[in-house]
Amino acid sequence: MNISVFGKTDVGKKRDHNEDAFLVDQDLGLFLVADGMGGHAAGEVASAMAVDVIEKDVRACQELLKSYRYDSPHEVCEKILKILEIAVQKACAAIYEMGQQDKRRHGMGTTLSMMLVAESGAFLAHVGDSRIYLIREGQLHQLTVDHSLVNEQLRRGTISKEDARKAKYKNVITRALGIQARVRVDTLHLDVLPGDQFIICSDGLHGYLKPGDAEKVLKAGAEDQAPQRFIDLANNRGGKDNISVVYLRVAGDEVEAAEELRQRVDFMRKAPLFRYLSYRELVNLMNLSYVKTAREGETIIEENITGDEMFLLVQGQVRVSKGDQEITLLSQGSNFGEMALIDNAPRSATITSIGPSRLLVIGRKQFYEYIRKDPPSGIKLLWSFLQILTSRLRSTDEKLLKAREELCIQEVEPDWILSED
Repeated sequence: MNISVFGKTDVGKKRDHNEDAFLVDQDLGLFLVADGMGGHAAGEVASAMAVDVIEKDVRACQELLKSYRYDSPHEVCEKILKILEIAVQKACAAIYEMGQQDKRRHGMGTTLSMMLVAESGAFLAHVGDSRIYLIREGQLHQLTVDHSLVNEQLRRGTISKEDARKAKYKNVITRALGIQARVRVDTLHLDVLPGDQFIICSDGLHGYLKPGDAEKVLKAGAEDQAPQRFIDLANNRGGKDNISVVYLRVAGDEVEAAEELRQRVDFMRKAPLFRYLSYRELVNLMNLSYVKTAREGETIIEENITGDEMFLLVQGQVRVSKGDQEITLLSQGSNFGEMALIDNAPRSATITSIGPSRLLVIGRKQFYEYIRKDPPSGIKLLWSFLQILTSRLRSTDEKLLKAREELCIQEVEPDWILSED
């Protein structure tokens, strides 16, 4: 995969030294930004140590990284994410240990946002309030979640977005490397498409970004000067902190696998069950799914048989029937079987493939794993389930009411006809 990547850091306009560090290792495919904290030269020590430890640890696992392919099993992706998590934990422990041994550096720490690109996949690890953005097909998506006090309050609904913008404690973070011997690490895997652009940056930049700014900056000139243009934007708006930016752009022509990935993400976004999920949450859930190919006439779901999977129809068409009666036909983009994710009841209808079809499949076990790992996303999904159930109950009530009215008319009609005679 052909990747253009450029990085730069700047002290900003208010600080007297730079505690940020960044890494651009194109041979290894490793790119990261670390924002140190602690003062008295401790912050830059923590961020530099994080870069050094992680780079060495990831480099030691090159054989596994080289084995990754677009169609690699889910287990391979999990192993790579585990490599990144272990590397971050080692860096965290090393920073913490140095802080314990040297009282001048006690309490030093660093945020970390890193991305490893292997073949057509990107593997992310994140701690703190630095960020990774993806620009795909003209739309900006934040792939990381800020581990900050303000964002935690936002996610829990205890403050509004307006309150968050005015908060005096925006810089208070809830996770960092080196504050304790271990830290909880967020990880994410996503497939990379031709034309994708990534921005890895410290809060010295994203604290100044407004909607539409990133896209405008990237279109404003040569791509190798993009980091400098971002730095200029932050400095022109105050430059209160150190500013670090790594910018990546994926070159290459569109391929069949890329088109199918676009379809899968697009269909998931349109499915009622996933309507409230962010792009990052959709990508995370999609990684727990798999693609199934069905032959012409193959039964995908059988009536009265218990199942534990839901399906999104990526390609093809299917028939829905109950007994010998055809109910409807479903086309590309439709979803079915979602109630199997939350109950253990027999299927209410039979689904049969009309011609060859491809389906995205999500199992109940993977669905529960997703909810367990990300409770806020789980709440969104359960809320969608409630809305779907409510809609179906209302529809059933309306049908029953209509049937009752028709029955009453049929019972009254003979007497009415006689009276007219």
